[in-house]
Amino acid sequence: MAAANENIPMTTSDQPIISVLVTIYNRAHILQETVDSILESDFKDFELILVDDCSKDSSFSLAQQLAKRDSRIRAFQNIENLGDYANRNEAASKARGKYLKYVDADDMVYPYTFSVMLKAMEQFPDAALALSLNNSDPAQPFPFCTSERATLRAHFLGKSLFGVGPTASLIRTDSFQAVGGFSGRQFVGDTELWFKLAERWPLVSLPPALVWWRQHDGQQIQLEQKTTQMLNVRHKLELETLHSTSHLNTEEKKLVGERIKRTHARRILSMMLRRKSPKLAWHTFQTSGLSFSELIGGFRGYPNP
Repeated sequence: MAAANENIPMTTSDQPIISVLVTIYNRAHILQETVDSILESDFKDFELILVDDCSKDSSFSLAQQLAKRDSRIRAFQNIENLGDYANRNEAASKARGKYLKYVDADDMVYPYTFSVMLKAMEQFPDAALALSLNNSDPAQPFPFCTSERATLRAHFLGKSLFGVGPTASLIRTDSFQAVGGFSGRQFVGDTELWFKLAERWPLVSLPPALVWWRQHDGQQIQLEQKTTQMLNVRHKLELETLHSTSHLNTEEKKLVGERIKRTHARRILSMMLRRKSPKLAWHTFQTSGLSFSELIGGFRGYPNP
């Protein structure tokens, strides 16, 4: 499964601080813009690893051309198509930096992105993960660090500090390796990794708008949201994480379990009543693991912490 074709020019450092990882599949029309945004960073001590997953367009040819122009860039192409998460792991396996910085091939970063993220991570050396939040008005100023318990409690009983993808993250390489990287679990691979890291290390919350997500019909999240399985897969991950965590006590777990089931019931009921998709809602319910009384419980309020 390792990459067969590669172009490895001289790099500025054998051990860059940040390994920027761009995984590619049919992104020739926008790859140049993504790479340009990375190269324009005001932080320079990074390597840029481009891994093409057997694109059907000219993505790999373009990646090779880009690698010839800058010694920090290395370009690879997989022997066979690995899929999204396996290709992310493939890219990480080639990294030499202290930190991993994913940038999806259809996204962009700003000149200050790397320096802001790195400064925050270095400020909290025990942390394994930093995420640029969607929440622009937290209870304390950015950046801030939360313990494992505080992070998971915020997710289950407060306002989650997750909810963003790899482009919004900076990950300590040794921690990524320690938890085995992405499992490849469909729909929830990002969140699953955030859970694994948050279970063992503190989390750094970064200011919002450190990256730019391109919105288009072909992006993975748009395709996933059209499937019926995604809601149930996310629900199952929430329950699995709740049952396995060591950072919540028995009473908290009981309360959170009820809230998770009620949230899932409400989403199914919303699918039926607001989106007017009763067949889809019924199918989702039948495969959800909820009882009928738990589904009806979606009409009730949440239990208080």
